[in-house]
Amino acid sequence: MAAQKKPSVRDVLWRKKRARDQMLDTVGKLCDESWALFERIAAERSARSKDAITAREITLRLRALAYLIEGEHYIDRIAFELQTKDVYMAANEVARAYVSEMVLRYLDAILLFGKQSEWDNETVQEEYQTSLEKGLEEIRVALVPAAPQQVAESESTEND
Repeated sequence: MAAQKKPSVRDVLWRKKRARDQMLDTVGKLCDESWALFERIAAERSARSKDAITAREITLRLRALAYLIEGEHYIDRIAFELQTKDVYMAANEVARAYVSEMVLRYLDAILLFGKQSEWDNETVQEEYQTSLEKGLEEIRVALVPAAPQQVAESESTEND
């Protein structure tokens, strides 16, 4: 059996970027869905209805989530540009803490807001809430396994 080649820092960061891009695509689709819901409700009734206000607020929160997800890229980019192992390892810890403390908490806050919001139309709420939860759960799954994988890769690079 051939010895397995360890991925380079560039390869690891490239994989993280592709995974992050997929998460951003999911957030973008959720934003589009939320905005379309807002426009539909506003056209049918009033832009001041609870449903429209909630849909618009969720859209804004999802956009902020996308910026938070993108923030991890800049941490990685700085570490890569400095090109020292110590800086990369420290930045890796910062990126993991950033994801767990900022991104995941904000994601949970969006879900909680969606559940606690008052809607005029319960059917619209149930349909949209299911879609929102499904999309955000995909993002959570993409974010959470990244941390243990990064730990294993970090430990393997430390042993060199």
